[in-house]
This record gives sequence, structure tokens and C-alpha cells, in this order.
Amino acid sequence: MTDKTDRKNSPNLLLIVGILAVSTAAILIKLALPFASPLAVAFYRLFFSAIIAILVLVISNRGQRLKFKREWIGLLLLSGVLLAAHFALWTWSLDLVSVNSSVIFTTTSPLWVGLLSPLILKEKVPKRFFSGVLFALVGGILIAILGNSNSEKSTLPGLFTALLSAWMVAGYLLVGRKLADKMSTELYVSAVYSVAAVVLGVLLLVIETGYQTYPPKVYLYFLLMALIPQTLGHTSLNKALKLLPARTVSLALLFEPIGSSILVILFLKELPTAVEIAGGILILIGLFIALSAHSNEA
Repeated sequence: MTDKTDRKNSPNLLLIVGILAVSTAAILIKLALPFASPLAVAFYRLFFSAIIAILVLVISNRGQRLKFKREWIGLLLLSGVLLAAHFALWTWSLDLVSVNSSVIFTTTSPLWVGLLSPLILKEKVPKRFFSGVLFALVGGILIAILGNSNSEKSTLPGLFTALLSAWMVAGYLLVGRKLADKMSTELYVSAVYSVAAVVLGVLLLVIETGYQTYPPKVYLYFLLMALIPQTLGHTSLNKALKLLPARTVSLALLFEPIGSSILVILFLKELPTAVEIAGGILILIGLFIALSAHSNEA
């Protein structure tokens, strides 16, 4: 009995499950985009995620009174708006550029968290962190300048949109850190996913022609986005955070672009270009250097 429990709660197993699950997000979005707009895809992903999160919250807290304070409302609203912006921008970028470029740029979010941490969280940043940022910037510039050399269509709007999505998720993570020790994960994600779904739902009504109907397989894609990368992926990573240092989990997330690329090659036959591979390697090296730096090196 103990062996089974240990295996179930193994931090390494949780990391593997989490990375594999979040790696499916890009391909599921790509499959849905021919039928629905980027904004609609982002909305339905968070709509179903919010429903699942609320159900988990209700089931896990049966007979218990939820602890909630008014002072959390502002941060929860901000976190929800940032998450909504992240998913809308990232989905839009996937409609403009390849999965490889989009995921690589979006994965730079830990760099922006590190750069903003001294200002917002009063945390020291190791000097080696900035060396990692330099590597990542060179890789990003390489993809931005040479990535569209064989195409008439500019990749810059898609890359900039992916970068904006990384900034939004960086803000989301910083706000989440402030609330992490004050409330349960179930309550936090239920509130934030709900706020994000409402924000995207309103934008869908205002910016586009409203809600449309899609073929059944598209709703299946939306539901799978909510179940696999959102609920299974993020839940596994959050549980791993309780057993491993945040730095270790952040380093493990560097495998997400690799996992996404493999799935895209297998299912969409979308091969990365030489420029994407070279720039992506530089970005991943930069992220590894930045995230493996220790605070006592500052």
C-alpha cells in the first residue's frame, strides 16, 4: 500500500505527467484553429477548465467551510485578467506562426519573472541569470530576423504576440506567488479560471459576432484542452511544487517545447526550420543558465 502511494506521489512521476500533459496544448489549439477564432479557442478552453476546477473544489471541500477574504479579490481579478490575456495572445500567435516558434517564445516567461522579481517580490537575482537572458535574447532575435527568410509572410507579429503572452503569464505567476500561501490551490484556480473565462466571454461578444456553433469534434478539442494540459498538466506541476523546489519544476518546464515539437512532427507533420532549431537551442540554453543560477551568487 505504501509503495503504491509513494509511486503515485513521486515528484519525478508528477513532473513527467505534467510536462507530457502541457505539451499537448499547442497541438490541440492548432487542431481547433481552422474552425474557431483564437479568441473563441481561448474562451472555451478556460470555460471548460473553470467548470472542472469548480467541480474539483466542491468535491474536495464537501462539508467544509471555504476560507475567503475580501482583500484577495483584487489580486484574483488581476490574475484572471492576466491569464485571459496570456491564453488569447498565445492562441493568436499559434494562428500566425509555427508551434515551435510560438512555444519557444512563450516559454521565456521565467526570464521575465526573474527580471521583475526584485521590483515586485524584493527577491535577489543572481548575476548568472542575466547571462542566461542574453543567450535567450540572441536566440529570439535570430528567429525573429531570419525565421521568415523563406516566406513572404512576416513572422514578427506572431512572435511578438507570443512574447506578449509570455509577459502576461509572468505577471500571472508573480500574482500567484503572492496568493500561494494564503489560499488553497483548488480555490485559487477556480476563482482565476472563472474570471479569465468571463473576461474572454465578454471580449468574444464585443470584438466578434458572438458565440457560434462548431462541429462536435471541435468541442472535443476544447474539452481535451481543459482536461489534459490545463487540469492534468497544471495540477501535476502544482503538486510537484509541494515536493520539489520551484527552481527544479521551472527547469523541467524547459522540456515543454521539445514535447510540443515531437507531437507536432508526429501529428501535424510540421517540421522545425534550421533557424528555429538554432534559435530555440540558444533560448533553452539561456533559460537553463538563468534558472539554474543560485540566489547566493547575486
